[in-house]
Parts: sequence; C-alpha cells; structure tokens
Amino acid sequence: MPGVLWLAGGAAQAQAPAAADSVRRPTQDLGDLVRRVLPPRPARPAPDSGRVRPPRAVAVVVLPAVGYTLEARLLASVTASITFRRPGANVSVFSNTLTYTQNRQLVLSVNGAVWRPANRSLWLSDHRLLHYPQLTYGLGSATRTAGAVAMDYNLLRLHQSYYHRVGPAGALYAGVGYFLDQRWNITSQGPDGQPLAEIAGYRRGVAGRSTSSGVVASVLRDTRANPLRPAAGESYLIVVARANLRALASDASYGGVQFDTRRYLPAGRPGNVLAFWLYGEFVASSAPYLDLPATGWDTHSVTGRGYIQGRFRGPGLLYGEAEYRFNLTRSRVLGGAVFANAQTVRAPATGFQRVAPAGGAGLRLCLSKKVGTFLAVDYAVGVQGSRGVFFNLGEVF
Repeated sequence: MPGVLWLAGGAAQAQAPAAADSVRRPTQDLGDLVRRVLPPRPARPAPDSGRVRPPRAVAVVVLPAVGYTLEARLLASVTASITFRRPGANVSVFSNTLTYTQNRQLVLSVNGAVWRPANRSLWLSDHRLLHYPQLTYGLGSATRTAGAVAMDYNLLRLHQSYYHRVGPAGALYAGVGYFLDQRWNITSQGPDGQPLAEIAGYRRGVAGRSTSSGVVASVLRDTRANPLRPAAGESYLIVVARANLRALASDASYGGVQFDTRRYLPAGRPGNVLAFWLYGEFVASSAPYLDLPATGWDTHSVTGRGYIQGRFRGPGLLYGEAEYRFNLTRSRVLGGAVFANAQTVRAPATGFQRVAPAGGAGLRLCLSKKVGTFLAVDYAVGVQGSRGVFFNLGEVF
C-alpha cells in the first residue's frame, strides 16, 4: 500500500556507493537536516586504531508512519527497507511493511528485487497476506462511484520469479516463476446491504473463495542502476506471460499477459528527468473478479494516482503516464515532480471504454543520500471529483 505519510524514522546506514549516472547524487539528506537542529553525539574512540573496517554497502531504513489514503482512510504502518549493492551489480531492494487501517484492513507485504554479483541473475518477490474490505465499482472505465459494491476478503499472494542474464553481458534476462493468488471468505454487498452473487453480470470470484495458481515465463531488460531513483538515459521493459492451470489447483485454466515499459530522458538542467511509463495487463474472461486487472493493483500498487485503488477493473487495462522530475535545492535534498496519467479498461460486453485522465504534482525528500532513497508525496486529481494525496518510498516508476 503506497499511501503512507512519513512521521518518524530511524536509519542505520553504511556506505553504499551509488552508480555514476546523469542524476547527480544528493549532497544532503534528511539526516543532515536533523543534525543541523540536534547536536551530534561525541565520536566514540576506536577500540583499535590500527584496525580499519571495510565499509558495508548496506542501508537500512525503518519508517513508523501514520497517514491517510482514499481506500484505507486513517492508517498506521511500519516499513523496514533494506537497500544494498553487491559487487558490480544494480541496487537491490528488500521491503517489509505491516499496515492496519481505519477500514479494518490488515496488510503484511514482503517485496524484493535482489541482484546477484555482476548482475548475473535476479530474484523478484511479491508476497502479501491481506484482510481487505474494499469498495469496487463494476467493470470497464465508464463506471460511476454511485452504487459501489462493498467487498470483504482475505488474500494470500505468493509471486516468485527468477531471471538469468542472456549472454555473458548486457541487460537482457529470461525468467520463470510461480504465481499464486488465493482468496477466501469473499463477500459482496450492494448499496442496500444485501449480499450479491454477481457484479455487473460477473459471477466468478464474487463470493466464497477463488484460487489462481500458475507458472510464468518472462523477458526483462533493465538498465536502471537504482530502481528507487532512475537516471536519465536508463530504461526498463518486462513482459510476463502467465498460465493458470487446474493441475496446479487453479479454479480454472486461463492465461494472461502483462507488459511494463519505462524510459527516462534528460530534461533541462543536470539531474532533471522526463520519465515515461506504459503499462498493460490482459487476462481471459474466466479469471476470478478480483484477479481482473484494476487501478492500483500492479506489483507496487502505484498505477492511477488520482483514483482510489480498484476504481476501474476489467479483463484488459491500458495505462500511460508522463512525469517531469526536478531539483528544488542545490544539495538535492528536496525535489519536485509534475505528472499526468490516463487509463482505459475493457468491459466484457462493450470492449475498451472511455479514457480516465488524472494529473498532479508533488515533492521529493531525500532520506538517504548514500543510496538515493526518496520519499515521494503527491497530490493528484482525476475525473468525477476523484482526488487524493499519494505517498511512496522512492519514485513511483
């Protein structure tokens, strides 16, 4: 869940060299600003002045937080993020988050992107355990907020992939993996409080339980040295094909395809970046309702700033976004961004419908200058009066 307002954090950091790129490393971060206000501790004498410890390329950030999101209302969470770099490799990120919300949502998530030395291979993880009451609005991108359906369910998600580099060098990888999405105690209630057996004529996965279990094959090209702060000149592309199989305990055998491509260009002064993002996800109409592509249900829950999570849903989703990122201070401890996005979702009966645009602006606060970790705070506005504040650790894409 990306919407978290940072209040207090403790960071245990060691030297983690950032890659040389067109985004110059910040010379100050939040810790430097705190040290301006609070007197530093006296330095401890070294027990053995002749012994030099090698620096560890690790940064640990712990963020207790409270905040507000459109789908959760008030929430409290704690996130532990571990960032490190192995020899000759991109930055690896491992994040664990526990969240409880005013809507009685309980979320435990574990996400990781771990690179082997010299970028020979990559492990990607997206694991979640949720109790998640949430509103849903039907199928397609022409739906309205009136008549929203209240759903409640538990979710176990286990998404694990392994990628190996194609050839002795380069940034092209082939991957395989296993994806499980299992939901139970699913209930759906209409505006009158009566239980529903279907939503917009769709019955699969609306009540009871649902299981989607399958294998994936994928292709990845990733030139980003630090996914939390991509640099101008870098790019990202992933295509994932998923086959859910009854032989693996899936409710139905059906397939799906997802693609995600991003490009980062220099724009204006050194360090400013113009970023572009195109995302698409398509599944067969035999997928359970909650496994249909939806706003804010991508791997990192960041599509659709300006809309509540799950606002638009259907068997096919196309999403595009552009963002201009710039520095506000010479030390690069504070930056800003302006962005615009648009999405369209396919309804089973009518195909792709209207385009739902959104846009906004935000601030970036450097939490760790060693590895380029930023807190992103954005305000976005969509159609039909949709608006909200959105938070993320690192750039949204």
